[in-house]
Amino acid sequence: MTEIAKEDDLLICYVLMRTDLDSLNPGKAMAQAHHNYGALMFAIRANLTMQPMYIEWQRQTDQDYGTVITLGGNEGEIQKALYRATAFHSAKTIVAGWVWDKSYPVRDGAITHAVRLNTNAFVFGLKSECADIISHLEYHP
Repeated sequence: MTEIAKEDDLLICYVLMRTDLDSLNPGKAMAQAHHNYGALMFAIRANLTMQPMYIEWQRQTDQDYGTVITLGGNEGEIQKALYRATAFHSAKTIVAGWVWDKSYPVRDGAITHAVRLNTNAFVFGLKSECADIISHLEYHP
């Protein structure tokens, strides 16, 4: 198999975690990051041209995962990144999408509601190709 990433580039999974949800505490954010990985795998299975990139990314370590960078932004900033990913890049080189939690817990006094909510997103591809997509986001605090 030919390596897709060149010596000066790297395959990266960017986790774009929402920072505008007061209820998204560190424990929930860790759970949502795990959901992110599942959503990325689902998207890769549906996109045959991205599968070799995903396999190469997994081979960055001996435990089947590659470089992950977590960035933060409000819903609009993340939506902007996803728009850039779909509008300016071929589906052959970038895969991106929202992570929808269908039972995100929101506490209201003594009652906890389970609501459908987009908590984070992913952008996966070569660092060089993702740079302009995520350039407006900061590292997650």
